[in-house]
Amino acid sequence: MGGLLAIFRLKRKEVAMMKRVVIIQSIVFITLVGLKGIVIAAEDYEAAVNEGNVCVRKQMYQEALDAYERAIQLKPEAPEVWYNKAVVLDYLGKYTEAVNSFEKATQSKPDYYEAWYMKGRTLDHAARYEEAIKAFDKALEIKSDYIAALYNKGNVLDHIGNVDAAVETYDHIIKLKPDAYEAWNNKGLALAKIPDRRNEALEAYDKAIAINPKYYEAWINKGNCFVRIRKYQEAIDAYDKAIEIKPTEHASWADKGFTLADLGRHTDAVNAFNKAIELKPDSYAAWNGKGLALDALGRYEDALAAYEKTIEIQPDSYGAWTNKGLALARLGKHAEAVAAYERALQIQPDSYETITNKGGSLFQLGRYEEAIKAFDGAIKLRPDYPQVWNNKGYALLRLGKFMEAVKSFDKVAQIITDEEAANIPRQAKIKYEALSNKGLALVQLQNYEEAVKVFDRAISIKSDVFSLWINKGLALVPLKKYTEALDAFSKATTLSGNVYEAWNYKGCVFEEMGKQQEALDAYDKAIQMKPDFFVTLNNKGLLLDAMGSHTEAIETYDTALKIKPDFEAVWFNKACAQALLSRKEDALNSLKKAIELNPGYKSVAKNNPDFSKFAGDAEFLKMVGE
Repeated sequence: MGGLLAIFRLKRKEVAMMKRVVIIQSIVFITLVGLKGIVIAAEDYEAAVNEGNVCVRKQMYQEALDAYERAIQLKPEAPEVWYNKAVVLDYLGKYTEAVNSFEKATQSKPDYYEAWYMKGRTLDHAARYEEAIKAFDKALEIKSDYIAALYNKGNVLDHIGNVDAAVETYDHIIKLKPDAYEAWNNKGLALAKIPDRRNEALEAYDKAIAINPKYYEAWINKGNCFVRIRKYQEAIDAYDKAIEIKPTEHASWADKGFTLADLGRHTDAVNAFNKAIELKPDSYAAWNGKGLALDALGRYEDALAAYEKTIEIQPDSYGAWTNKGLALARLGKHAEAVAAYERALQIQPDSYETITNKGGSLFQLGRYEEAIKAFDGAIKLRPDYPQVWNNKGYALLRLGKFMEAVKSFDKVAQIITDEEAANIPRQAKIKYEALSNKGLALVQLQNYEEAVKVFDRAISIKSDVFSLWINKGLALVPLKKYTEALDAFSKATTLSGNVYEAWNYKGCVFEEMGKQQEALDAYDKAIQMKPDFFVTLNNKGLLLDAMGSHTEAIETYDTALKIKPDFEAVWFNKACAQALLSRKEDALNSLKKAIELNPGYKSVAKNNPDFSKFAGDAEFLKMVGE
């Protein structure tokens, strides 16, 4: 019987959506102009502020802070210098100090809307999102048409998952400024997060593009939205438009690469990723995507090198560690693969894909119970992940837990709809593998009728898989549906695979039908295709025995034994043929060899009528344990 199909593991895609456009007011560091007759202290204050501004322009930020601090000592209530100090502190990542300085500015000047706005930005940087929204609202209370504050408020609302409020904020911008294509773009990004509103997102991107046809960011985001609704060709068209507008934007090439890979166009995907890498050599996403495409092309060593480069650029990329594990697994280095997956899980413990992949390598190492434990962990995190159910079912098969295996494979068929299987090659592969494996489990349970139906379902998804037709034929044989079984095996002979196996199975079926010559012809066809296929040589020998051609049968058995000297069944069958020719010494020598290889043949020989001539022979009786 054809073997089970290999576990298919998901490869993680790591590409972020295009960053939303944010209009930020240019930060002008306030320079005070001295008046005639001003006191010396004021002149010193002005000089300190000017010194700080010069230091900022020279990127001498600590010196700038020192100068602003001197100015504050001279004029503690001056809001502008507190503002300038806060901006530098924010740039340096000293968010708490920056917020305190902005508060000093607004205490001195409560209607200082720029300070309220920048305080909101700093709070956003510090991940204090609710406080950031309040600060933006205060700026908008003072200046209701403050576009920059509206953009940043919308972005924070979107970030915290309040999509409706974010969309409302972008709509406010559009009302104030109908040609604000950035607002339409950001509205699209927010709407794209909601599956049922992605068509609205596409409409928003189209609005942005209608206002500014050269706005390549909207084309990229439109492409990403098409990917989310699985319209891959439309996505590629959008990326191509972005590339036409700005050929040097690496993100367009990288996103196009991932989408080409989704369509199974892996060579084209590698070319797109190479272009992205040419434009941005440190793009870890492009290197990672290139690795995925190379993996799909079977270029595992090259894929591994790409993942190593990804990790060099971004050591904490759990996706790259996961994919490195996949490449190692493809190369048969499963212990190293497990180590790579464990490194990935240190970075992101809740990655159900990585846990699934780790389970796959544990399976390959024969550690089935550990593999199932890993698969169960992934299922707990993502119950609708079809690959993990498929892999768990396969492990259960190996443990002989056939009913549990059937339940796991059924989960896959429930998760992936027939429509998805018809339109998405990756999903089709997962589903037909699950159905195929379910069929094999049902065969083990001797539920042959149901097995045939399941194999037919798998064939309806992908009709050119050699093993599906073989397995269907084998399930039909116990039902004595020989003509249908022959049809299945005949179909297999036209497909890519070990076609000689199909001819061998045809020979077996012809024997069952009593068509000995047709069976012999089928066996000869299999042997012609693979002369060292000892299984068929054994079957041919048995058939020749049944036809009374014992001498020819013995010659066939001898050919098989030259290929596989420890094939105990052939030694036994040869002994039977020799016994039927009354070649006692030869028969007992062959039988002795069979029993040495498998003591179970003692009882088989004792009850086999081919040895009836030796029933009272002392040597024979001693050999079979009498």
